[in-house]
Amino acid sequence: MDNLTTIKIKQHEEVRLNPQDCKNCFAVPGSDSMIDVVHPTTGKTVIFSRTLEEVRQQPGYEKAEMMTVDAFCQAKAERQDTPVTWTETTKEKFYEMLEVLPPASMKNGGFLVGEPWDHHALTGMPRYAAYKEIDGSFFVASRPMTRQEFKKEVA
Repeated sequence: MDNLTTIKIKQHEEVRLNPQDCKNCFAVPGSDSMIDVVHPTTGKTVIFSRTLEEVRQQPGYEKAEMMTVDAFCQAKAERQDTPVTWTETTKEKFYEMLEVLPPASMKNGGFLVGEPWDHHALTGMPRYAAYKEIDGSFFVASRPMTRQEFKKEVA
């Protein structure tokens, strides 16, 4: 299986597109999701073949801009990599989240919820909601974290 996608550029004309050739995307600055990547030849979205002006007519996308995929991922990673703070939660919530799925990781009274919340924009590493118990008090992390971050946080 290859990494090429077949798309229709014009009626009856199909072109094989390598997703890595799409260097630009449309996105709302500060959003955690791209609207779509931009076809390198047509300058339109790959999925619905829309121009930036057409994308901006869609609800919620009025402030969409074209940016590089790399710039989008870098900005998202900066938002993802904020310092972790811990907020007190209830014992009930702690155990609810512990028992909802087998933990992705457990260490020193803490655990990662068993299903990734999202993935890191640059590394692709899965990030999980995190909880920990300290001296009978229960805490939840301010943001999802990777397994590596979790191990440092509960060391």
